[in-house]
Amino acid sequence: MRTIHYKNGTRLLAVVCVFTLLSGVLMMTPRTSPVAAQAEPTPLPLFALPDARTNVAFTSNTIAFNDINRLLMVANALSDTVSVIAPVSGELRNQIEVGNDPRSVAVTTDGGRALIANRGDATLSVYDFQLDSVVDTIELGGRWAYGVVTSGNEIAYVSLQGSNEVVVVDLINREVTDRITTPALPTGLALWGDFLYVTHMWSGEVSLIYLPQLRVVDTIATGAGMTPTMAIDITRGLAYLPQTRSYSTNPAATYDTRVFPVVNVLALNGFNIENRAHIPLNTADRPVNTPFAAEVDPFRRWVYVANAGSNDVSVIEIESGRALANIEVGANPRGLLLNNNNTQLFIHNTIDGTLAVVDTATFDTIDTIPIDTQFTLSADVLIGAELFHNASDARLAEDRWISCANCHLDGLADGQTWHDFPGGARNTPLLFDLDQTAPYNWSGNYDELADVELKIREVQAGTGFIPDGVLTSPDGDPHAGLSPDLDAITIYLQTLEGTTSPIRGDAALVARGETVYVEQECNTCHVLPVGTNQQAYNVGTGGTFDTPTVNWLWLSAPYYHDGSAATLADVFRLPGAHQLQGQVPPDDIDALIAYLLTLPSDESLTD
Repeated sequence: MRTIHYKNGTRLLAVVCVFTLLSGVLMMTPRTSPVAAQAEPTPLPLFALPDARTNVAFTSNTIAFNDINRLLMVANALSDTVSVIAPVSGELRNQIEVGNDPRSVAVTTDGGRALIANRGDATLSVYDFQLDSVVDTIELGGRWAYGVVTSGNEIAYVSLQGSNEVVVVDLINREVTDRITTPALPTGLALWGDFLYVTHMWSGEVSLIYLPQLRVVDTIATGAGMTPTMAIDITRGLAYLPQTRSYSTNPAATYDTRVFPVVNVLALNGFNIENRAHIPLNTADRPVNTPFAAEVDPFRRWVYVANAGSNDVSVIEIESGRALANIEVGANPRGLLLNNNNTQLFIHNTIDGTLAVVDTATFDTIDTIPIDTQFTLSADVLIGAELFHNASDARLAEDRWISCANCHLDGLADGQTWHDFPGGARNTPLLFDLDQTAPYNWSGNYDELADVELKIREVQAGTGFIPDGVLTSPDGDPHAGLSPDLDAITIYLQTLEGTTSPIRGDAALVARGETVYVEQECNTCHVLPVGTNQQAYNVGTGGTFDTPTVNWLWLSAPYYHDGSAATLADVFRLPGAHQLQGQVPPDDIDALIAYLLTLPSDESLTD
């Protein structure tokens, strides 16, 4: 059952009636048309925006519409497939295997091909609509392809989260022609004329790439927190950023003051935040979790926000900043797409494997189309994935506020040091290869993954899965086996795997660094390939702490339990057992850092 919460209903129906009369177009009448690239590049400084009459904006999404064939394409991350859907009839036409972990899809403007960015193997699958099959797979290099956009038929742009770059793909010759270095974890893309806007997953930053120069020309900070995607209103030159803002420095945090669901608004003509337009979703609508995708109706001046962790969509009237409705949908909605006259909203529920179709006049869910019928994951992993991302279940969170994914989406770390833990500040760790790195927590007091039950209660204020009378201390009787759903979460956690490092460095320098690693006996505690000996030590940082893995250091700054080392150079500079400055030649420290940044490598994993 889907429930809909209405606000300002009388005004809403009047607006909808007027809009419907004025639109006078069929549901699938194209709202966009292929446009030629700008004849002349927009000159610097970049305050003159593209002409909205001749330049359409394209944003990365899990859903894409083919204007020519009237078909929807949806990327199914959990089954490594894309679905081809006829939205008018609600028919699933086909489901086709692509690369590993597809995260976004785009359609060329001639309607001939779909492009699918596959995060797991950093490839771009090319699907041909006429042949109804994947006709090519383009190796992108780097790590973790995420967003893909194209404004034509010849060039596409793909963000590579794990190697901090956006690549330019020649679709004619099927090859990468340029690589643009960006700040960390580039994720969502929005292409408008000569401008390519890039969101950065955990920092809250947004970068602007000026395409005639193929470089980042500006980066703006919007506040730390998860920022996966954006939506652009080209009629007003505004970008809407669904975000989970982090308040990690709060020394006395409660569950509802750790993170905040918001929509930030970016004025593109000056590339600055419109503070007065900021939308706090918990007060505009109700407590929601993990705002992940947005879609703008510029005529009504509404913004739709898919809240992946609370399994609902907020409909916000931009002028008032208040919610018109809250639409409950399936598990983990991450994709939103309005049809061409904005009368229907398509919502991609990624873990359900469904596409919800909502009538935007009434906010009724008029159809729910099963689009992913090829799940290869076990039922336990699917259940665990849903629970990991979920804040709407009272066992996991109080008031729909925090989910496990808020700090650990895709097993990553949010880059925050949280100041409110009983033992002092704690740096968020990565969640890769957990089955090899027990015990858990910086203090090493969790001897099994099922002890995450305690974290759910302490941090997320959930009621938990285990009855209170059965729950024990972390080092007491095992919690595994006491709740099927808790066991499912631990099974899902064990599926989270990192990638080998994209950093290679100078071969001679890295080789010297490996020698220093052995000479300084780093390998005594940080035993490869796991990168830890699973023991706890006092290394002069204020207590006894679990030995972290040295794998993925290129991805996990800051360092130490309290985040006191902002960089690896700080690790070897600060007092304590790791201090090498003044004892080891600076060149050797540089070499050691160069080596550490290559871990894990193919070589280290076979040692």
